[in-house]
Amino acid sequence: MSDYNSKHEKVATKLRDEITGTEYEPGDQLPSENRLCDYFKVSRVTVRHALSTLENEGLIYRKQGVGAFVSDQKLKSSLVRLTDFSEDMRQAGLQSSSRLISLDRVDPIPEVNEVLQLRPDMKLIQIKRVRLANGKPVAFDITWLPPGYGQLLFDEDLTTQTIYDVFEDKYEILIQGGSYRITATNADESIAKHLNLDPGSALLEIDRCSRTTGDKKVYFQKRYYNPAHVSYVMELYRNEDENGSYKDGLPLKEFSPVFAK
Repeated sequence: MSDYNSKHEKVATKLRDEITGTEYEPGDQLPSENRLCDYFKVSRVTVRHALSTLENEGLIYRKQGVGAFVSDQKLKSSLVRLTDFSEDMRQAGLQSSSRLISLDRVDPIPEVNEVLQLRPDMKLIQIKRVRLANGKPVAFDITWLPPGYGQLLFDEDLTTQTIYDVFEDKYEILIQGGSYRITATNADESIAKHLNLDPGSALLEIDRCSRTTGDKKVYFQKRYYNPAHVSYVMELYRNEDENGSYKDGLPLKEFSPVFAK
Protein backbone atom coordinates (compact mmCIF):
# COMPACT_ATOMS: atom_id res chain seq x y z
CA MET A 1 0.00 0.00 0.00
CA SER A 2 1.39 3.37 -0.97
CA ASP A 3 1.96 6.12 1.58
CA TYR A 4 -0.63 8.25 -0.27
CA ASN A 5 -3.31 5.57 -0.02
CA SER A 6 -2.48 5.02 3.64
CA LYS A 7 -2.90 8.73 4.41
CA HIS A 8 -6.21 9.19 2.65
CA GLU A 9 -7.62 6.04 4.26
CA LYS A 10 -6.58 7.26 7.70
CA VAL A 11 -8.30 10.59 7.07
CA ALA A 12 -11.42 8.82 5.77
CA THR A 13 -11.47 6.48 8.78
CA LYS A 14 -11.21 9.34 11.27
CA LEU A 15 -13.95 11.36 9.58
CA ARG A 16 -16.13 8.24 9.23
CA ASP A 17 -15.87 7.58 12.97
CA GLU A 18 -16.85 11.17 13.76
CA ILE A 19 -19.76 11.19 11.31
CA THR A 20 -21.20 7.88 12.52
CA GLY A 21 -20.54 8.78 16.16
CA THR A 22 -21.81 11.82 18.02
CA GLU A 23 -19.63 14.53 16.49
CA TYR A 24 -22.05 15.47 13.72
CA GLU A 25 -25.77 15.63 13.03
CA PRO A 26 -27.36 15.12 9.58
CA GLY A 27 -26.99 18.32 7.55
CA ASP A 28 -23.98 19.58 9.49
CA GLN A 29 -21.22 21.03 7.34
CA LEU A 30 -17.76 19.51 7.59
CA PRO A 31 -14.73 21.78 8.04
CA SER A 32 -13.33 23.26 4.85
CA GLU A 33 -10.69 21.41 2.87
CA ASN A 34 -8.06 23.87 4.10
CA ARG A 35 -8.98 23.26 7.73
CA LEU A 36 -8.97 19.49 7.20
CA CYS A 37 -5.52 19.77 5.59
CA ASP A 38 -4.23 21.67 8.61
CA TYR A 39 -5.91 19.33 11.10
CA PHE A 40 -4.62 16.11 9.53
CA LYS A 41 -1.39 17.66 8.25
CA VAL A 42 -1.94 16.23 4.77
CA SER A 43 -2.24 17.62 1.26
CA ARG A 44 -5.46 18.87 -0.35
CA VAL A 45 -5.34 15.91 -2.77
CA THR A 46 -5.37 13.49 0.17
CA VAL A 47 -8.32 15.29 1.78
CA ARG A 48 -10.27 15.31 -1.47
CA HIS A 49 -9.65 11.59 -1.96
CA ALA A 50 -10.87 10.89 1.57
CA LEU A 51 -14.01 13.00 1.03
CA SER A 52 -14.70 11.18 -2.24
CA THR A 53 -14.51 7.87 -0.38
CA LEU A 54 -17.06 9.05 2.18
CA GLU A 55 -19.29 10.46 -0.56
CA ASN A 56 -19.26 7.13 -2.39
CA GLU A 57 -20.27 5.44 0.87
CA GLY A 58 -23.24 7.79 1.18
CA LEU A 59 -22.02 9.35 4.44
CA ILE A 60 -21.60 12.84 3.01
CA TYR A 61 -22.69 14.89 0.03
CA ARG A 62 -20.97 17.88 -1.50
CA LYS A 63 -22.27 21.15 -2.93
CA GLN A 64 -20.03 22.78 -5.46
CA GLY A 65 -18.52 25.98 -4.11
CA VAL A 66 -20.07 25.45 -0.67
CA GLY A 67 -18.53 22.39 0.94
CA ALA A 68 -19.25 18.89 2.29
CA PHE A 69 -22.26 18.05 4.45
CA VAL A 70 -23.24 15.04 6.54
CA SER A 71 -25.92 12.89 4.93
CA ASP A 72 -28.87 11.65 6.93
CA GLN A 73 -28.57 8.20 8.43
CA LYS A 74 -29.89 5.82 5.81
CA LEU A 75 -32.16 2.82 5.94
CA LYS A 76 -32.82 0.05 3.43
CA SER A 77 -35.93 -1.20 1.69
CA SER A 78 -36.07 -4.07 -0.76
CA LEU A 79 -36.31 -3.63 -4.52
CA VAL A 80 -36.13 -7.34 -5.33
CA ARG A 81 -39.89 -7.39 -4.70
CA LEU A 82 -41.91 -4.95 -6.81
CA THR A 83 -42.90 -2.07 -4.53
CA ASP A 84 -44.35 1.39 -4.84
CA PHE A 85 -43.09 4.63 -3.32
CA SER A 86 -45.16 4.43 -0.13
CA GLU A 87 -44.01 0.87 0.54
CA ASP A 88 -40.37 1.86 0.05
CA MET A 89 -40.81 4.78 2.44
CA ARG A 90 -42.68 2.74 5.04
CA GLN A 91 -39.99 0.05 5.04
CA ALA A 92 -37.38 2.78 5.44
CA GLY A 93 -39.23 4.25 8.43
CA LEU A 94 -40.23 7.40 6.55
CA GLN A 95 -43.57 9.16 6.00
CA SER A 96 -44.48 9.32 2.32
CA SER A 97 -46.62 11.90 0.57
CA SER A 98 -46.80 13.58 -2.83
CA ARG A 99 -47.33 17.01 -4.30
CA LEU A 100 -49.48 16.77 -7.42
CA ILE A 101 -48.19 19.06 -10.15
CA SER A 102 -50.52 18.05 -12.98
CA LEU A 103 -52.94 15.35 -14.15
CA ASP A 104 -53.78 15.81 -17.83
CA ARG A 105 -54.76 14.15 -21.05
CA VAL A 106 -51.85 14.59 -23.47
CA ASP A 107 -51.07 13.82 -27.08
CA PRO A 108 -49.41 10.52 -27.97
CA ILE A 109 -45.68 10.17 -27.28
CA PRO A 110 -44.29 7.60 -29.75
CA GLU A 111 -41.80 5.94 -27.39
CA VAL A 112 -44.30 5.84 -24.50
CA ASN A 113 -47.14 4.49 -26.65
CA GLU A 114 -44.79 1.79 -27.87
CA VAL A 115 -43.79 0.76 -24.33
CA LEU A 116 -47.46 0.64 -23.27
CA GLN A 117 -48.35 -1.27 -26.45
CA LEU A 118 -50.91 1.33 -27.51
CA ARG A 119 -51.90 2.54 -30.96
CA PRO A 120 -49.56 5.31 -32.13
CA ASP A 121 -52.49 7.78 -32.28
CA MET A 122 -53.91 6.99 -28.82
CA LYS A 123 -53.78 9.84 -26.31
CA LEU A 124 -52.30 9.33 -22.85
CA ILE A 125 -53.00 10.33 -19.27
CA GLN A 126 -49.94 12.05 -17.79
CA ILE A 127 -49.27 12.67 -14.10
CA LYS A 128 -46.47 14.77 -12.66
CA ARG A 129 -45.74 14.56 -8.93
CA VAL A 130 -43.07 15.53 -6.44
CA ARG A 131 -42.51 12.61 -4.06
CA LEU A 132 -41.83 13.53 -0.45
CA ALA A 133 -40.19 11.67 2.44
CA ASN A 134 -40.97 13.22 5.83
CA GLY A 135 -42.02 16.31 3.89
CA LYS A 136 -38.71 16.56 2.03
CA PRO A 137 -38.71 16.37 -1.81
CA VAL A 138 -36.66 13.34 -2.81
CA ALA A 139 -37.99 12.48 -6.27
CA PHE A 140 -39.94 13.78 -9.24
CA ASP A 141 -42.23 11.40 -11.16
CA ILE A 142 -43.69 11.62 -14.64
CA THR A 143 -46.20 8.80 -15.21
CA TRP A 144 -48.11 7.91 -18.38
CA LEU A 145 -51.14 5.62 -18.47
CA PRO A 146 -53.49 4.28 -21.14
CA PRO A 147 -56.78 6.24 -21.06
CA GLY A 148 -58.70 3.24 -19.72
CA TYR A 149 -56.57 3.11 -16.59
CA GLY A 150 -55.74 6.78 -16.31
CA GLN A 151 -59.34 7.98 -16.21
CA LEU A 152 -59.77 6.09 -12.93
CA LEU A 153 -57.41 8.52 -11.21
CA PHE A 154 -59.04 11.87 -11.94
CA ASP A 155 -61.23 11.85 -8.82
CA GLU A 156 -58.58 10.39 -6.52
CA ASP A 157 -56.31 12.13 -4.00
CA LEU A 158 -52.86 11.38 -5.36
CA THR A 159 -51.16 13.41 -2.64
CA THR A 160 -51.79 10.68 -0.06
CA GLN A 161 -52.50 7.67 -2.27
CA THR A 162 -50.24 5.95 -4.76
CA ILE A 163 -51.38 4.57 -8.10
CA TYR A 164 -50.91 1.09 -6.65
CA ASP A 165 -53.23 2.01 -3.76
CA VAL A 166 -56.02 3.13 -6.07
CA PHE A 167 -55.80 0.30 -8.56
CA GLU A 168 -55.33 -2.55 -6.12
CA ASP A 169 -57.51 -1.47 -3.19
CA LYS A 170 -60.38 0.24 -5.00
CA TYR A 171 -60.52 -1.45 -8.41
CA GLU A 172 -58.81 -4.80 -7.67
CA ILE A 173 -56.42 -4.25 -10.57
CA LEU A 174 -53.41 -6.14 -9.25
CA ILE A 175 -49.91 -5.03 -10.19
CA GLN A 176 -48.23 -8.36 -10.82
CA GLY A 177 -44.90 -7.44 -12.37
CA GLY A 178 -42.72 -4.75 -13.79
CA SER A 179 -39.41 -3.88 -15.37
CA TYR A 180 -36.81 -1.35 -14.23
CA ARG A 181 -34.10 0.55 -16.02
CA ILE A 182 -31.72 2.61 -13.90
CA THR A 183 -29.48 5.26 -15.39
CA ALA A 184 -28.00 8.69 -14.66
CA THR A 185 -29.23 12.00 -16.03
CA ASN A 186 -29.21 15.72 -15.29
CA ALA A 187 -32.02 17.88 -13.95
CA ASP A 188 -33.72 20.25 -16.37
CA GLU A 189 -34.97 23.59 -15.03
CA SER A 190 -38.44 22.30 -14.15
CA ILE A 191 -37.31 19.21 -12.25
CA ALA A 192 -34.48 21.10 -10.57
CA LYS A 193 -36.96 23.68 -9.24
CA HIS A 194 -39.25 21.03 -7.77
CA LEU A 195 -36.33 19.19 -6.10
CA ASN A 196 -34.62 22.36 -4.86
CA LEU A 197 -31.55 21.71 -7.01
CA ASP A 198 -29.51 23.68 -9.49
CA PRO A 199 -30.30 23.02 -13.18
CA GLY A 200 -27.92 20.40 -14.53
CA SER A 201 -27.56 18.64 -11.15
CA ALA A 202 -26.99 14.89 -11.32
CA LEU A 203 -30.08 12.70 -10.86
CA LEU A 204 -30.75 8.98 -10.66
CA GLU A 205 -33.36 8.11 -13.30
CA ILE A 206 -35.51 5.00 -12.91
CA ASP A 207 -37.76 4.01 -15.81
CA ARG A 208 -40.36 1.46 -14.80
CA CYS A 209 -43.25 -0.21 -16.55
CA SER A 210 -45.83 -2.00 -14.39
CA ARG A 211 -48.10 -4.79 -15.59
CA THR A 212 -51.33 -6.40 -14.47
CA THR A 213 -53.06 -9.69 -15.35
CA GLY A 214 -52.52 -10.85 -18.91
CA ASP A 215 -49.32 -8.82 -19.19
CA LYS A 216 -51.34 -5.64 -19.74
CA LYS A 217 -49.28 -2.51 -19.27
CA VAL A 218 -50.77 -0.29 -16.56
CA TYR A 219 -48.32 2.59 -16.64
CA PHE A 220 -44.87 3.74 -17.69
CA GLN A 221 -43.01 6.03 -15.33
CA LYS A 222 -39.84 8.04 -15.18
CA ARG A 223 -38.70 8.76 -11.62
CA TYR A 224 -35.89 11.20 -10.95
CA TYR A 225 -34.26 10.71 -7.56
CA ASN A 226 -32.03 13.28 -5.88
CA PRO A 227 -28.93 11.12 -5.18
CA ALA A 228 -28.33 13.06 -1.96
CA HIS A 229 -31.36 11.22 -0.57
CA VAL A 230 -31.17 7.79 -2.16
CA SER A 231 -28.58 5.36 -3.44
CA TYR A 232 -28.71 1.67 -4.33
CA VAL A 233 -26.83 -1.24 -2.81
CA MET A 234 -26.58 -4.73 -4.26
CA GLU A 235 -25.85 -7.98 -2.47
CA LEU A 236 -24.93 -11.14 -4.40
CA TYR A 237 -24.53 -14.71 -3.22
CA ARG A 238 -22.41 -17.40 -4.83
CA ASN A 239 -24.42 -20.37 -6.09
CA GLU A 240 -21.74 -23.00 -6.36
CA ASP A 241 -22.50 -26.67 -7.03
CA GLU A 242 -20.40 -29.64 -5.98
CA ASN A 243 -18.19 -29.25 -9.04
CA GLY A 244 -17.39 -25.63 -8.28
CA SER A 245 -19.37 -24.23 -11.23
CA TYR A 246 -22.18 -21.64 -11.18
CA LYS A 247 -25.32 -22.92 -12.83
CA ASP A 248 -27.22 -19.71 -12.18
CA GLY A 249 -24.33 -17.26 -12.27
CA LEU A 250 -24.22 -14.92 -9.28
CA PRO A 251 -27.86 -14.73 -8.12
CA LEU A 252 -29.19 -11.44 -6.88
CA LYS A 253 -30.05 -11.70 -3.21
CA GLU A 254 -30.87 -8.09 -2.50
CA PHE A 255 -31.02 -4.89 -4.51
CA SER A 256 -32.11 -2.07 -2.27
CA PRO A 257 -32.71 1.65 -2.43
CA VAL A 258 -31.19 3.34 0.61
CA PHE A 259 -33.15 6.40 1.70
CA ALA A 260 -32.11 9.33 3.83
CA LYS A 261 -34.27 9.62 6.92
